[in-house]
Amino acid sequence: MVFNTNAYKRATYGKRQPTDNFSVYSGNSAPGIGQKRHIRRQSGKISPAIVVSAILLICLCGLVFNSVLQKFHHDERYSDISSSRQAHSDMISHSYAYEHSDVMTGIGNKSYKYAQLRKLYDEELPLHDTDRMKKFVQSLRKREYFPVMEDEMTYDIHDCPFDPPANYPFAWNIAHVLDNWAPDDTTPRSHIYQGLCVFDFETERDKAMHYREAELPFVVRDDPQVLKTTERWNQPGYMDKLLGDVMHRTEYSPNNHFMYWNKPNPKFKKVYPDFKPPTKMMRMKYQEWLSHANITDDSKLGPDMEHWYYRLIGCGEMAHGKCDKGSSEYLFDELAFFQPRIDNDLYMTEPEKQAGIHCRFGMKGVIAENHFDGARNMIALMGGERRYILSHPDQCENLALYPKGHPSARHSAIDWSNPDWGEFPQFENAEVNEIVLQAGDVLYLPTTWFHYIISLELNFQCNTRSGKSEEYASSIHECGF
Repeated sequence: MVFNTNAYKRATYGKRQPTDNFSVYSGNSAPGIGQKRHIRRQSGKISPAIVVSAILLICLCGLVFNSVLQKFHHDERYSDISSSRQAHSDMISHSYAYEHSDVMTGIGNKSYKYAQLRKLYDEELPLHDTDRMKKFVQSLRKREYFPVMEDEMTYDIHDCPFDPPANYPFAWNIAHVLDNWAPDDTTPRSHIYQGLCVFDFETERDKAMHYREAELPFVVRDDPQVLKTTERWNQPGYMDKLLGDVMHRTEYSPNNHFMYWNKPNPKFKKVYPDFKPPTKMMRMKYQEWLSHANITDDSKLGPDMEHWYYRLIGCGEMAHGKCDKGSSEYLFDELAFFQPRIDNDLYMTEPEKQAGIHCRFGMKGVIAENHFDGARNMIALMGGERRYILSHPDQCENLALYPKGHPSARHSAIDWSNPDWGEFPQFENAEVNEIVLQAGDVLYLPTTWFHYIISLELNFQCNTRSGKSEEYASSIHECGF
């Protein structure tokens, strides 16, 4: 850049100073008079290109400086946060460092809290020790039940043939069964009207599969997967930690009877104008339910006293995992034998049609009224005892069901604890059999088989359904369903 000192002085002091034409140029290269005037005119100006270049240079320097400054402040400001994030990342890595043996991709509880809980108990209860698990679960079974008419039966319920016997399972007149053991009486009986086969999982799994494929009911006992869960659920404090403070569905009844019901369909309101819900629906924490249910004083457990029924639901793929508020997705980890896997062929007939996992915790004396379900049903007992009175679907007409459209449709209208034989004369013709499920047992009920359930003591039962069969559809259709 050419800088004319004299021009600067004139502009600054307002006085014309002698011009030294050779202040910049010298020798023979000095310009002429015309050139001098041109230079003098240009000497007070700066080229636009130079101005633009200067501005760009300043901006560039500013950007560089600002970037350095921001980096400094960023490093200083987020140093603590970065440390926190690293700690959180380490925690996540730690949580996934342990994967329990029952993990299934895309289903179940993937939380750090649950992983740590399982790690703790899996270390205390080594999973490879099947003998320990079996001994523990067998210790939970307080008694043995024998068939009433064992000599008259054509098969041994504990050593059933591979091919189901004719007329399997044996059934008896309902009056005889109820007279032998009244539903409201939870005192165990040594001899019961049992017709179902009980298969040992390790030695008779093939028999169980054959009966399942024939769509016949049976019980399978001592599956190591079931034993593992049963042992864990009966450890002091485990259920408290597992369920925590989540509010779950709870049914309340002023007596020991629990009749299923739906809100009346608007088009049937005129048909059943006097219908009143037989139970109340609410939500409570596990410990609150336990404070109501865990009563050891039988004087406070009469059939006319208050009872509570607790329920957990693991949605899985049902309703896109949103079937219930506070759903218990860990049930798919806890009850791995109910996972919807293709290779799980004993418990899952059509895994793609599984309708979640449902658990019902029964207070002693609770009665779930007789009914049928429209799908195959696998029922596992994790603790306590439950008495099941079963009926073939061809007994539908004799079981006096509420009709289709009724809020309690599919359920018996007659009170089995105090049957009115005059109002329901067909009930005298009904045929049933019974079985008491104990810890570690899994009962298979084919589609539309009837079941009436009595909790003989505090118990934990879970079930799952996987599709339906049509073997018994005609009997149910003839009954109006």
